[in-house]
Amino acid sequence: MRTAAALIATALLAAGGCIPSQPLEEGQIDRYWLLSDVAMEAPEPAPQPAAGPAAGSFRLPTRWVIRENDSMIWSTVSIVRAMDKLKAGTDAIEFAVSPWHANALADVLAQAREALADLKVMVDSADRADRNRWADLLAEALVKAESVSRLVTIDPNSPPPAKGGEPLGMAGEPVLQMIVGYLNEQAGGGLLGDLGPGEIRRLRDVLAGVVVKLGFEIAGKESAPALRREIAQTMRGTADLDALRKTLRELLARQIAQAPAAPQTSSKRKTVQTVLSWAPRAIRMIESFLGQWDRMDSITVELLRRDGRAAAAVTIAVKPGQEVRLADVMVLVPTVVFRGVTRIVALPDATGADETVVAFEPVGDGAVELRFEGIAYGLVRLLALPLADGPVREVRVSSGAATEGEKLLNVAVLTEASGDRTDPRRMIVVQDRRFQQTVREAFRLRTVTEKSETIVSYLTPGRRYTYQRIKGPGGP
Repeated sequence: MRTAAALIATALLAAGGCIPSQPLEEGQIDRYWLLSDVAMEAPEPAPQPAAGPAAGSFRLPTRWVIRENDSMIWSTVSIVRAMDKLKAGTDAIEFAVSPWHANALADVLAQAREALADLKVMVDSADRADRNRWADLLAEALVKAESVSRLVTIDPNSPPPAKGGEPLGMAGEPVLQMIVGYLNEQAGGGLLGDLGPGEIRRLRDVLAGVVVKLGFEIAGKESAPALRREIAQTMRGTADLDALRKTLRELLARQIAQAPAAPQTSSKRKTVQTVLSWAPRAIRMIESFLGQWDRMDSITVELLRRDGRAAAAVTIAVKPGQEVRLADVMVLVPTVVFRGVTRIVALPDATGADETVVAFEPVGDGAVELRFEGIAYGLVRLLALPLADGPVREVRVSSGAATEGEKLLNVAVLTEASGDRTDPRRMIVVQDRRFQQTVREAFRLRTVTEKSETIVSYLTPGRRYTYQRIKGPGGP
């Protein structure tokens, strides 16, 4: 992010230090700076078992409360109790996490993020990979999922963690269950739909089942539930991860050749691509929070519904007088600072036009602020446009993509300028437009970007500042 901002500042200096601007008509900002309706409804209560936990349906809790507690012993007790409630079935779950647990959990989530990155590589190369290469990629993702499982679960019938001793990130099991549950909601229940109640209660079976299911669907194939159970048992019963990787490669290479074709592969692959594009970034943000866990009071996650579709609300509570800072989490994003209490609502397809809205609702004097810090942003502010620090109120993201042709991305950030008491409304709008073409070669297809156009606009109540960059025909 700092490098990108420095490049922009350098370009401004070379161009005489000026970004084109134009006045806005009176009242024009009113048509742009409009907050979305974020009203949501609670989901139906989870069905209760008829005769014990194994007899009824199982659904992940729809409300999670994770609190900071300095005591490692008390946190450990609360996590163990929470895992018992999770496996028995409950609508709400609460537990404490100590800074020690938070550091260990951050390491676990980093490995989970790497496993998702492997799946992303598989998606990107699915059209040109042979079955052996596909088996290699899927086996590697499964081994990483298993290494994560061994760090966060206690199972006397399974091999111990690679580092020995007790699992490092005990809080990881309920947190990973929560993440997988939300991903399942976003996929319309397609990730966990054919897992039985007992399997969903076991994180190992969940992770193995999800990775295998996605891997086969990416390849355009169906995976039988029996195969997923066989793979999960193999993973639990093989202590050496290198031996497990080899066994899985051979098993998967055989099974992909025999598996039937999966229907509606293109739509499923699009869902997978969407999830894999933002899930690693979301996990990276969680890792950043965990690195500053001693400043946190609590995080509350609610899985909700809006017009029959899944949505989520996260309430971030920072201790009084403290700040949690996220820097360099994503490219071109300034430092994000959390203070007080803020409720963040994520609404996929909020407007019915494939637009995702993330709304920030402050509680009391809480806020999530954007701060344009550092020399690079200072130069931009001095020479080009009046960037103003302040709370962010809403982010809207919309995109349109096709295998070939025009690909569009539009990101609008609605913020406020803390120092402007007259009219604090500000907007940052990034529009990326690319023209892609499919190139057919002897043994593969690849997508080439022939031209790209990026427009960044910064709007104040009275003026619009616009930076444009074109690469390809008509550009530098």
